Amino acid sequence: MKRKIGKKARAAALENERRFVHTDADGRVHLALHRDPASGHAFVTLTGALFEEQWQNDVAAGAANTAVASLGDGPSVARVVELAKSVMAATSRLADGLLARAPAGAVACKAGCDHCCYQSVGVTPPEALAIHAHLKTTLSKSELVNVAARVAEAYARTRGLSSVDRFSPEHPCVFLESSRCSIYEVRPLSCRGMNSLDAGECAKRLRDPEVRAEFLANGAGAHSFMEPIRAFHAISAGLQLGLSELYALDMRPLDLIAAMHLLFTGGEAVPRAWIAGHAAFEAARGGDSTHDLGIREISGLAR
Repeated sequence: MKRKIGKKARAAALENERRFVHTDADGRVHLALHRDPASGHAFVTLTGALFEEQWQNDVAAGAANTAVASLGDGPSVARVVELAKSVMAATSRLADGLLARAPAGAVACKAGCDHCCYQSVGVTPPEALAIHAHLKTTLSKSELVNVAARVAEAYARTRGLSSVDRFSPEHPCVFLESSRCSIYEVRPLSCRGMNSLDAGECAKRLRDPEVRAEFLANGAGAHSFMEPIRAFHAISAGLQLGLSELYALDMRPLDLIAAMHLLFTGGEAVPRAWIAGHAAFEAARGGDSTHDLGIREISGLAR
């Protein structure tokens, strides 16, 4: 028979759990960690709305709870990799469900359509670790050496360039092969959320200098399904908050190419240092554009 716990004891236990939540650089806390004293089940809730739409807040909280369930009382590199793969799959399932509501033929994206693969790509450390682990387990030694060389070349060519400069037919994704994604199974979350309404428009936006300049200046010409993009932002937010606030891991955004280069050149020391709470990916930091009004509007972030 379960022992009954008084309201004061339950409240004290929950308050004790909250003390393990870490604040961000601005001293804010976005998650509250709870544990039911009777069952021992741990879960988190948002302390306030992150997004304007409630379904996004629910998705973000769900992603954070997935992190809690996957990592338990202590994260490891292997657990984080599995968590990232789980979150990647969940993002695709959610995006597919949202796209299923679209009119037949409305989705322009298809195999061999690579117009969105010529720009800087932001990833979280778990995504970078999952991609690196996938490469190590699926490629031969010679293939891995070749990929590492391509990554090094791309890193040298794009290092120091702005996101505006990177949006160019001269800078294809290092994992783009014959107009197809060679890491499709573990492609970044942002790639899973992008779905165009007009492939021809995407081509002109990338390859026509005047159209590209107009797009980069004010965003003109971008017609995509908003719901999958907002789903990606919600899941990514939950993942980032879960690992940063609950496990004190550095979840600041990274550039995909820079992160891969760091993992190839730094060896196992990089993930070990990161899982220990150090800023091991500092050299691969990408631009954080979450304060950009355009990005906030697209993602549905609450103001």
